[in-house]
Amino acid sequence: MKFLVYSEVTAERIATSMGLPEYSYYFVLRDYLPVLRQLGEVVVVERPELEVDRLYDEACAKGEECLFLSFSPPHKTLLGLRCPTIPVFAWEFDSIPNEPWLDEPNQDWRHVLKACGSGITHSQMIVDAVRREMGPTFPIISVPSPVWDKFAALRERPGELPLERSVRIRARSAVVVDSHDPELSPYIWGPNATARVVQAIREHEGALARQRPSPATVEEQPGRQQSRYQITRRYLGEWYLKVLCQQLPLLPGKAEARLELVSQDPERRLEPRNTVEPPRPATAGVTPRMPEWAPGESELELSGVVFTTLFNPYDGRKNWADMLTAFCSAFRDTPDATLVFKLGHNEYLSAMHDMLIWMARMPRFQCRVVLLHGYLDGSEFDTLIKASAFAVNASHGEGQCLPLMEFLSCGKPAISPRHSAMCDYIDEQVGFVVDSWQDATAWSHDPRLAYRTLRHQIDWVSLRDAYLEAYRCVKEEPERYQQMSAAAIERMRDHCSQAAALQSLQNFFAVEVALHAKSA
Repeated sequence: MKFLVYSEVTAERIATSMGLPEYSYYFVLRDYLPVLRQLGEVVVVERPELEVDRLYDEACAKGEECLFLSFSPPHKTLLGLRCPTIPVFAWEFDSIPNEPWLDEPNQDWRHVLKACGSGITHSQMIVDAVRREMGPTFPIISVPSPVWDKFAALRERPGELPLERSVRIRARSAVVVDSHDPELSPYIWGPNATARVVQAIREHEGALARQRPSPATVEEQPGRQQSRYQITRRYLGEWYLKVLCQQLPLLPGKAEARLELVSQDPERRLEPRNTVEPPRPATAGVTPRMPEWAPGESELELSGVVFTTLFNPYDGRKNWADMLTAFCSAFRDTPDATLVFKLGHNEYLSAMHDMLIWMARMPRFQCRVVLLHGYLDGSEFDTLIKASAFAVNASHGEGQCLPLMEFLSCGKPAISPRHSAMCDYIDEQVGFVVDSWQDATAWSHDPRLAYRTLRHQIDWVSLRDAYLEAYRCVKEEPERYQQMSAAAIERMRDHCSQAAALQSLQNFFAVEVALHAKSA
């Protein structure tokens, strides 16, 4: 059998695509490759509209079965090919898009799934959601990314926790921001810390803005379409000006005051002027100067009890503010507790600035917070995993959560809620479960922001208590920690090993080939 596989982000582009939409599909494809190669020949295509049908015709001429696996969400899956097409997708909500928008029928996933005839996803929740829309017999299976096997070497050499001796991680092109860095003290500690960090960030961002070309010097490209974000922003501005603004009474003596909202220029901010925060906050004699934080040769030294989380800081699902504030509250008097934020986005500066502001707002804490941006090669990433006692997740929803699965596969227990895809592998045997509840939200790519589905809010107190219980476990109950570690390894062997994926895919593809042969 021949498998044609595709993801929008390729191996060559992944280093410059971190954090972009659908960038994680590349990692899923990469983890699927060893399993697919056990089932047949694999060809990676970059332009499916030009390559897939040609390769399919060549395979048919040789009498070979051929399938196209599109590692992409259904609305970005190419339809109309002669080759049987199967979308392989992740999804974090409890319902799938079941209506079109922007005159795009593919935004209704039922349209795409019906055209393809089957699908592969990564959680039982999405299997159930698809079958609620497509019928109980629709051919779709859950096959999580098979990541368990690639960490065999780490499982054979478990580290000693907590870290009595420090561990060093070197990164070739990285940025490390450490709350224990004396240069950052004026921006984190003291009554004026928030004012100082805000002013320093403004000075830094202003300097960067002066280095950029002005919008007037950028040539407008003919036929350039506005992004969906800009369209949504314009709609909100028009609605405010033409509907809401007309119904709001003007304050006495303030008839001349107007909100500076612009709907015609999508590049301008549709926000009211900030009348609360002073333009130049007082800084008590400290001249603010934010470090440059340019990527370079960096070294990170870790010790004690290390909690690690990996995420895209601009992905609103990841809820880093709760992770940060609950940690600083739990360990305000605990200097050997460290939280490492491994950031997965090339545009890291504004995220780090936001995180510094949150730290400055917190009461003084003795624990350590490390913000790490940059690529870690295989050995350095392994060192980070080995040095970590726990993996942390506080997201509003997950399609599968590769970092959490990887850390659990290495025997690192989790601090995590049990919802969305994580219901398939998180419980009290492998981690400290954080409470959550559901509330209404919109699908992540819906520009209308229409409430059609649910997400999960995190119980902040439960998250703080989970940090404390996890710390106490590793310090005072090493036997319990080892039991959780062993249970995590076995849980993930069943959930995301190559053997588990191979069995599921082999059976699924056999049925798919038979169905396509029958309909041909």
